[in-house]
Amino acid sequence: MRKNPERTAWTVLLSAFATSCILAVSVPLGIRWYIINATNSHKTALTAISGTILVEERGQPLPVTESIETSEGASIKTDSTSQAILIFFEDSTATLYNDTQVVLLRTRTPRFDLSPRPDTIILEIKKGRVRIGAAPAIDSPLYFEIRFPQGIAVLEEGSYSVEVTDEQSQIIARYGQVLATAADTTMQLNQGQRTTIATGEAPADPMPAAQPLVVNGNFQEDLSVGWRAYNEQGVDEGEVDGEAEIVSFGGRRALFFSRVGEDRNHCETGVIQKIDKDIRDYTSLKLHLDVRLIYQSLSGGGFLSSEFPIMVRLDYKDPYGNDQFWVHGFYYQNDDNYPIAQYGEQIPRYVWYPYETDNLLEILADTRPTHINAIRIYASGWEYQSMISEVGLTVE
Repeated sequence: MRKNPERTAWTVLLSAFATSCILAVSVPLGIRWYIINATNSHKTALTAISGTILVEERGQPLPVTESIETSEGASIKTDSTSQAILIFFEDSTATLYNDTQVVLLRTRTPRFDLSPRPDTIILEIKKGRVRIGAAPAIDSPLYFEIRFPQGIAVLEEGSYSVEVTDEQSQIIARYGQVLATAADTTMQLNQGQRTTIATGEAPADPMPAAQPLVVNGNFQEDLSVGWRAYNEQGVDEGEVDGEAEIVSFGGRRALFFSRVGEDRNHCETGVIQKIDKDIRDYTSLKLHLDVRLIYQSLSGGGFLSSEFPIMVRLDYKDPYGNDQFWVHGFYYQNDDNYPIAQYGEQIPRYVWYPYETDNLLEILADTRPTHINAIRIYASGWEYQSMISEVGLTVE
């Protein structure tokens, strides 16, 4: 077949032109893509607050008791005795409480100033409780994403609490805004709100950040729901126990304490509810209840100011792991002028008296509660009749 040099020349020329056009377009586009998407990874500072932190990088476990720098991909785990804080490259923080595990998936910034991409932090929380402080953007916008078994959440500047279990996760927006996504549903969480996300389900509707700790505090259900009743006689044991029963009175359900028929002999009649709640991540703890006093044969709170016809007691642990308690008592008469401790409060007889504390975390600052063990409500003294209703203990 006869060759056509003119056709070959045009083919070569057109091919060269097409190639030069492709290069003229693709090279700048490639450079632009690289400028936009190239990133630098950053180290994250880890400081052990207490105990020993287990850090695993590239399959190598490392126990940490002070401070180190960790890289992307690092798994960080606390046990029941340890806590840690992470400080990211742009000053955002993550505080890891006990029995928590997280993975640093991504800690990056654009390599070039011309890139419109944000600084990026992606943190996976496998279990436990984490307090996150997303720092304000300075030079570049920040994309802060947390991942957990039930979904993901994107955080704006602010302060957040995240608690993760196998069954569900809870997100609290103390300050700032969250977009939480699960089961193909995205929900916005604003300041002062929280949501829970159960496995396989969409985020629950936003709720107030304050959380009730007491179950059946309005006594709408049987006393066996949440509470355990008890009686304790004094050293010189009497023969008459007190009684604790739920009654309907004045359009409300109330718990009625009663002991009659054996004066001048100590007895304590009460109910206990186990709380078992770590509250280190909260800033407010408040108690409220309604009290009605009917009768007390023992004046005031007794000679030792320890026996009132209604008493409420919180058992808790302080930051050092010591067992502590807070108590408050109510009485209506002190005919014998017994000394009254600062936690004794005189209130009117035969009326419902609403009682609410200020923030107990501030009141008990020297022995600040970190773990609420139980709440106990009881009547104490000789003969007594009293009521309580609308018991609530909330954290926020």
